[in-house]
Formats: sequence, structure tokens, C-alpha cells
Amino acid sequence: MCNDLPPVQAEYTPKGTYTTFSGLKTYAVGPEDAKAAVLYTYDVFGFSPQILQGADLIASQGYRVVMPDFLVGKYATPELFGPDAEAKRNEYFSQFPGAIPTQSKPLADSIAALKAAGHSRVAILGACWGYKAAVITEGLAGVDVFLAVHPTFPAPEDAEKINVPALIISTSGEDKSVIDAIEKGVEAKNPGKNVFKHYADQVHGFAAARADLSGGDTLAAYVEAYQLIVKFLKEHL
Repeated sequence: MCNDLPPVQAEYTPKGTYTTFSGLKTYAVGPEDAKAAVLYTYDVFGFSPQILQGADLIASQGYRVVMPDFLVGKYATPELFGPDAEAKRNEYFSQFPGAIPTQSKPLADSIAALKAAGHSRVAILGACWGYKAAVITEGLAGVDVFLAVHPTFPAPEDAEKINVPALIISTSGEDKSVIDAIEKGVEAKNPGKNVFKHYADQVHGFAAARADLSGGDTLAAYVEAYQLIVKFLKEHL
């Protein structure tokens, strides 16, 4: 596998295709016969161009990447997070299809399906909401590597669930003391096999749907985040 990622583009056409995987519409990219696969659990904005480009960057290194539609098409929109959108935001989340406790089995089924498809090594990568869904899945024991970018609802006890090498990328949007507690917990179990990278100058979502790829520091941070992800996968998957 090559060491350099393809150039990141502000205007991007995804390279993968949509298929049905484990009963869900799924974005899939990368060689189908790859020994190693990545289950990428997206954020609440679903199949955004920025997160699909991230999946493609990972797949460019020889991994099969699948991104199932766990929210079944019912995504949040940026407008819901505006200053005068509290009522609409509350309405959306009152009917949110991705309530964390409901995600344990769907994620576990996807992990099992990757193994059944011949991918002997599987990593899970969770972005924002996808992080918490990944932490609680009953299928986590079948995962060889755990990765996350700007985790939503991180808690110190999350470390109890993560028993494999972990890369967690955090931002100004997360409580650093909580992230540090998770790091302490996972490092106690797998010393020297984990990477925790904190971007104090980046917003929650900078490597997913909220990524600003027009240039400058936001683009550089996005590129570096996926370089870190790929490097970690090469070392541990």
C-alpha cells in the first residue's frame, strides 16, 4: 500500500458505489477482496461529501470501506444547529432513528457481515455520533482496531469497552479531561498501542460533515486526520 493519500478536493465526486450490505443501503469503496476492512459509522448528517471523501482516502490504501445507512435516510441538516432552530432540533431528535441503545445489533451485524465476506481483519471508525454507536455495539469484540474522530458523548467509562489499539482524534468541542480519562483507561490495557490527538483549534466535525475543505488550517487538519487514520491502520490492522 502506498504512503501518500490522493489530493483532497473541495468539490468532490465520490469514487464508491451504493449497495445493500447487511440489510442496509451502504456506501462501499475499495477492493472487495481486501483482507482488511473498515466499518465507518458516519455522523448525524449521513452521507456528506466530506465524509465520503474520507472513506475514499482510506480505501485508496487498499482497504475495503463500508458505510451503512444506520440512520435510514433520516439525517440532520446544518440548519438544525442554527441559533434559532431549537424547536426544530428538538423535534428532529425526539424522533431520531439513531438512538444509541438501538444501534448495538445493527453495528454488530455489519461487523459479522464483513468477517463473513472474507475480511479477516476489521476496524471500526466512528465520527461524532458514530463514535458512541461504535462504543456500545455488542459486536465490538469482533473488531481489531478502534478509531474515532471528534466523539459525541464521550465518557470515561467508554475505556472499559475498548480492548484493542485505539486512535481517538478530539477537538475543542469535546471535554479534554474526559478524553484524557479514556486515554488513561485504554492505555492501561494496551500500553504504547494507542494514539490520542487533540486539535484545540478545530471544531467538532472538522473531519466529517462540518469539514471546510476550501483551504487553510481546516483543510490541513482534515488531511492530517486521515493521514493519522491510515498510518494507524497500517500499524495495527
